[in-house]
Amino acid sequence: MNLANPKLAVFAISFLPQFVAPGSPRWALVALAALWVVVDTVWYLLIVALLTRILGWLRRSVVRRRLERVSGAVLIGLGVRLAVESA
Repeated sequence: MNLANPKLAVFAISFLPQFVAPGSPRWALVALAALWVVVDTVWYLLIVALLTRILGWLRRSVVRRRLERVSGAVLIGLGVRLAVESA
């Protein structure tokens, strides 16, 4: 996900060296970057697994109807608040 983002490379170049002692071998910085990639990969896989389980629950018609009612009530409430405040 972040490999195509050039801002991440700039951030990594400025962020990671502070955790490596001066004069240490280059592999230490590469290992730190690899650890960062592993942590990000595990994090995104956990998010995907969680969302896959939630998606099955959200597709049920009862849940979908309740969510539509709640979101509709919230939007109506926001509209009423906006109308009262602007008057």
